[in-house]
Amino acid sequence: MLTCPLHWLTGLDCPFCGAQRMALALLHGNVVEAFWLNPGLAIGAPLVGMWWLWQKEISSRAAFVMLCIALAWGIVRNLVHLGPEI
Repeated sequence: MLTCPLHWLTGLDCPFCGAQRMALALLHGNVVEAFWLNPGLAIGAPLVGMWWLWQKEISSRAAFVMLCIALAWGIVRNLVHLGPEI
């Protein structure tokens, strides 16, 4: 597995940390495990895919909103992960 540069430098999880393990779990048919490895990506990727199939394009405004959601997910997952240790 490739190492996430953000996690390697800071110890924090980026919005996509766990994506490789999630894909591997999906390939093995472990849907529940895949969801818990990265819930944001497990929910967001199919939604973005359906949007793209429906719209056939993603506007710059929509891309900005998706970027903001990904950043918010990255912040939330680190706060929840670090919460009990603080």
